[in-house]
Amino acid sequence: MTKRIASLFLLVAIGGVLLVVTPRRAGADPNNANCKPNRASCTSNHQCCSGVCTAGLCAAPGATTTTTTTPTTTTIISTTTTTSSTTTTTQRFVDNMNGTITDKQTGLQWEKKDTTCPGIHCVDDIYSWCVGSDDFTCVNGGVPDGTAFTSFLRTLNGGDTGVGNCTVSDDATPPQAGFAGHCDWRLPTIGELVTIVDTSVCGGGGACIDPIFGPTSTLYCSSSTLARDPRVVWTYFFPFPGFTNEAFKPGRQEPFSVRAVRGGAPD
Repeated sequence: MTKRIASLFLLVAIGGVLLVVTPRRAGADPNNANCKPNRASCTSNHQCCSGVCTAGLCAAPGATTTTTTTPTTTTIISTTTTTSSTTTTTQRFVDNMNGTITDKQTGLQWEKKDTTCPGIHCVDDIYSWCVGSDDFTCVNGGVPDGTAFTSFLRTLNGGDTGVGNCTVSDDATPPQAGFAGHCDWRLPTIGELVTIVDTSVCGGGGACIDPIFGPTSTLYCSSSTLARDPRVVWTYFFPFPGFTNEAFKPGRQEPFSVRAVRGGAPD
């Protein structure tokens, strides 16, 4: 009679040797004395001593592994760095708010024209370089005795009816102030005159000069005499496109304007 042992293990004494018999896997048939060992061919689990028939072969029971995954959260912080750059631009022309403009590049101080006419700074006024005997010849051989010198500059430098009294006393004290406090106003050379030309501002047909100089007429006279003809003076044509020009000193054929300047040492 066969008795089923429902205990965890069996102790069997055979020939004085104590054997420990472990129960088979749940899938095996303990009553099957002819169970097959591992790697033997099989068609069902109960044929195998291990109770596992896989892919037609008896196999050892597989271990069950439980994997616990802990979710990880990664936070990425993006930092944007903004770099600011400051460009300092030095203004070349400075309005001194007294009727003059200073050129920081050349050190020249220029008269600023206006539309107060009549007036010493009137943009529409025209002058002569010398007193002419005709349209081409100066009476005194080219001496600068025209209205540009005897009227315009004389007034700026404190002449009889000028804006100041630029007289020098016997004790060598500084002269009294003329226009904007100075007594050395003059006509610019042609080289000085072209330094205030700015062709970048006259594309639309206006005067080729920074607007800070105030209204600007067409033709401006310099103090420079043409080397090949002492009757002729260098001038500058300010409307677009801007160019140097020539005019006879009496100023009758080509009336010209004047703009006073002083100084010359850069700041």
